[in-house]
Amino acid sequence: MDSIKSVLFNICLLAVTTGIIKMLVPDNKFKSQISFLISCIFAINFLCGIDDISILSDFSFDNLEVVEVVDFSDRLSEEAKKEAAKAVRLRTEKLLSDNGYAYEKIYVIAHINGAFSISISEIEIAFSIAESKERAQKAAELVSREVGSDITVRYSFIKKEG
Repeated sequence: MDSIKSVLFNICLLAVTTGIIKMLVPDNKFKSQISFLISCIFAINFLCGIDDISILSDFSFDNLEVVEVVDFSDRLSEEAKKEAAKAVRLRTEKLLSDNGYAYEKIYVIAHINGAFSISISEIEIAFSIAESKERAQKAAELVSREVGSDITVRYSFIKKEG
């Protein structure tokens, strides 16, 4: 109880001292800076006085529960990789459809190359066996021009199900 009285007395004494110093500061362009400095000194002294109160200083962190940390980065990276591959697939589908090419499936191979880096390495366009090789090759060249030389574009033929 004595420590609380001591802290309150120090705060009151500091408030009175601060008030007197503020009255002595002349009205000039530095008044706001001096007032800010006095307020900072008051706040620091106030916080140092609170540290002396035994109720707050006796708090122990030993009784807190240990919470297991769950790392979502792998799941988020996997989801981001799927979303990137899906976006490339949808764009490729639209490009082929707009240019009159019929395909069966489009496969996009994406990789995570370290922290926050996803790269598309390959696009495979699967055509029906009925499609001509020349037409499939032209479709692959169209996609290759669109995505650039860093991504490998290839085609294959699959037997149509059903």
